[in-house]
Amino acid sequence: MQPAYDCLARHEPNRLPVRYPRNEGRAPPASDNPYNAWAWLTDIRGRPEGPLAGKRIGIKDNIAGAGAPMRNGSALLAEFVPDEDATVVTRILEAGGIIAGKTVCEDLCFSGSSHTSTPLPVLNPLDPSRSAGGSSSGNAAAIAAGDITMAVGGDQGGSVRSPASWCGIVGLKPTHGLVPYTGAFPIEPSFDHLGPMGKTAADVALLLSVIAGSDGLDQRQQNVAVQDYMAALGEPVGGLRIAVLSEGFGRPESDPESDGVVRAAINRLARVGAKVEEVSLPWHLDAYQIGSIAIFEGAADFLCAGNITGSGFNGHIAEKLTNHWAHAWRENPDALPEIGKFALLFGAYMRESNQGSTYAKAQNLRRVIREAYDGLLERHDVIAMPTMPFPAPLLPQPGASFERSVTAGLDMEGNTAPFNASGHPAITVPCGPCRGLPVGLMFVGRHFDERNVLRAAASFERLGDWKQF
Repeated sequence: MQPAYDCLARHEPNRLPVRYPRNEGRAPPASDNPYNAWAWLTDIRGRPEGPLAGKRIGIKDNIAGAGAPMRNGSALLAEFVPDEDATVVTRILEAGGIIAGKTVCEDLCFSGSSHTSTPLPVLNPLDPSRSAGGSSSGNAAAIAAGDITMAVGGDQGGSVRSPASWCGIVGLKPTHGLVPYTGAFPIEPSFDHLGPMGKTAADVALLLSVIAGSDGLDQRQQNVAVQDYMAALGEPVGGLRIAVLSEGFGRPESDPESDGVVRAAINRLARVGAKVEEVSLPWHLDAYQIGSIAIFEGAADFLCAGNITGSGFNGHIAEKLTNHWAHAWRENPDALPEIGKFALLFGAYMRESNQGSTYAKAQNLRRVIREAYDGLLERHDVIAMPTMPFPAPLLPQPGASFERSVTAGLDMEGNTAPFNASGHPAITVPCGPCRGLPVGLMFVGRHFDERNVLRAAASFERLGDWKQF
């Protein structure tokens, strides 16, 4: 085999293209970063014209932009600087957008709250004592603070929708595979999503129009279907069939007042012509539990044993990132976040003790879960429920216990994570206040039918500002 490896060594790596010049950017001064939302400031410009011309856009710091640090919220990647542009970065620049910077994300993206980012927690601009949500925490805080109007985030269990809901903005987890993940730090390929976040549904639709579609490099993308997302914004709410999912309300962790805000919002849509029906789907309660097995065990195998590369993947692999990560976590495993240690150790233990059988069963049941939601969506255009079970909580105090830190990062995903398991598109839109804090209403649609979830979100926005309800 030595001649084969000698041959490989003679060839230059096949990197993703870097099509536009840029300087290295700069670390944000504290005076310009009051909510700890920015990891790195840039001013990367591509074409001067296009649908995003002149718009400043944030990129979650698990997405590669050549020449700018990509830390993924972790001390393990503190010195890593990619030499490639992720596909979504290239598409934004081709569409005239300006990459304003890398936004802070939670440590290895393992938290649904904003207390695990390195070196400081991301603060919620609406109440800095409270969580901004995670793991796309910096995106939501920067948009809510008015620094930018749109950003690209990542979502494996709710990480676009959680911070969007708690910061009072709009966030869309597209259908699995609609947006190429190429050039982003993965957790588990069958759960990985990138998606747009914005001040409004129109911001989200515009950004999705630019970043959606196959790139030929991401094996997550199978039979991708792109729609006219901007056209959805003007479609009337009349006749929209909404299934209100009973199991999305009244969960053990739910805040009854927050649930009431969501039901009131759905009733407003009914009064202007939407067809609303209460439905029950017991599989929704099991979807989170079954999905958590698949992602915990899968992440342990993919991140550590597989060095974020795995095998059998006929697509682009970030060689420089793979090499850096493989050395970093082995040389300093204690720098893994507490939630990450729990997930990886628990997942690795289960894979070892069950020889992969529980992972296999969970993955196979994901098809049953998807079919159960599909059955509802044969009779309805969207499914509606609360995004988060409660409004933004207070951030854990420094020195909080291991149990408190882990629980605070995972106890809000009961409604969001099932749709990472099923792959359906899901959007959150702010629908009213609960004790002065925003509440998110989530709409879920058929695979590759982002038009209807955007139609539902835009229809609610037309009823007025969420703060007035």
